[in-house]
Amino acid sequence: MTRSRLLALSTAALMLGAVACVTVNIYFPAPEVRAAAEEIVEETWGGAGAAPAGSEADPNPKGQSWRRLFEPTAAHAKEADINVSTAAIRALKASMKARAEQLKPYLRTGTVGIDREGLLTMRNLDGVPLRDQAAVRRLVDAENRDRLSLYGEIAKANDFGDDRIGDIQRIFADEWRRAAEPGWSIQRADGSWGQK
Repeated sequence: MTRSRLLALSTAALMLGAVACVTVNIYFPAPEVRAAAEEIVEETWGGAGAAPAGSEADPNPKGQSWRRLFEPTAAHAKEADINVSTAAIRALKASMKARAEQLKPYLRTGTVGIDREGLLTMRNLDGVPLRDQAAVRRLVDAENRDRLSLYGEIAKANDFGDDRIGDIQRIFADEWRRAAEPGWSIQRADGSWGQK
């Protein structure tokens, strides 16, 4: 066997080995996670009117709203086998649901807003009695802790890996903003604030 032929065969074998290693494709089912997010937000916080396409709070700005037409509805999350019903996830959803009605008055007055990461943030304590301010902070902190824990538990239950928790949070952030009631403070992608 000639040296050039041996070199060509060795190179081909190395390339084949590299391609075999690279062809492992880990699929992240974003549409199914979005459907699960819709279901969880509806279950824990109840419904609210969706923002019109292109509005500040709309997670699918003008030109992208077509994407939602091709994504599955909440009912499809179960078909895609996204696990959102472990004991830990059920406990987090129950905790968030129990807290929602306590937080909504503060969201309505602008004391609390929803930031671009889908977390609650203190916006304006004017008009909140001093004795109630610590309680509002505790509610916001508990809600944010539960939301972040929820994303981790969803990743864990579905073997997505910790590197996908950020993707899950981004999907949920869109859904929290979409489900906000008119008048709530919402942070835009550029960091500025507006009302839904």
